[in-house]
Amino acid sequence: MNIDFSHAFLTTMFGWLLGGFVNGIVGFGAALVAMPIVATGLDMPLAVSTCGLVVLSLNFQMAWNYREHLDSCGIKALFLGGLPGAVCGVLVLKNVPEAGLKFGLGALLIAYSIWGLSGTQVNKRKLAAPWGMLAGFLSTGLGTAFGFNGPPLAVYLSLRGGTQQQIKAALGAFFIVSGLFIVAAHALAGLYSMHTLWLYIAALPSVSFGAWAGMRVSGRLQDLSFQRVLFLMILIMGLNMAFKALPAA
Repeated sequence: MNIDFSHAFLTTMFGWLLGGFVNGIVGFGAALVAMPIVATGLDMPLAVSTCGLVVLSLNFQMAWNYREHLDSCGIKALFLGGLPGAVCGVLVLKNVPEAGLKFGLGALLIAYSIWGLSGTQVNKRKLAAPWGMLAGFLSTGLGTAFGFNGPPLAVYLSLRGGTQQQIKAALGAFFIVSGLFIVAAHALAGLYSMHTLWLYIAALPSVSFGAWAGMRVSGRLQDLSFQRVLFLMILIMGLNMAFKALPAA
């Protein structure tokens, strides 16, 4: 693919500005919003490798901003499941049909989000550690294999309950660990180049400003409104995964 880098820089900055804004409101979804825009000006290896660096930096910003709300007890189980999830993600990538897995996960997310948006009240609960380990396992496994790691963790945290600040703190902390696995895998695969570095430098101010603006908007949301936005994002991710899998299924 011949790359017009003037167009690539513009689409990269615009895509990550929007992605950062959504991420600032909900706590995840930056890549979901940015990648379809960024990929119009870049080949996929370059877009994906830049994405890993940008998302990792974004989550450092979010984890720092919400560090006072972090429940470290709930996070430990996620970490314990994350490492074996990364290993299994590689095995899944080689042996399980991608379309079937994505369609099945997408269908589950759609059903869960519709249930959440229907107004059913979910009481805050203390989930057993194995559920956190399962969420960590699925999140890192899917991130390593297919590049999307938000849905399992978003579902787990919505069931566990908490304020939007607590949910965002947990998302930021775990996605840092997950992001380090992904960036390391990209480095070992030789995906990084000077082009990646320059695009990352161009994207960083845009995504940081977008995240700052999104956090200002989210600060005006009540926790109930935040939960509705969270379920809506889960629905969008589910629809996106299911429909993309249909032609190949």
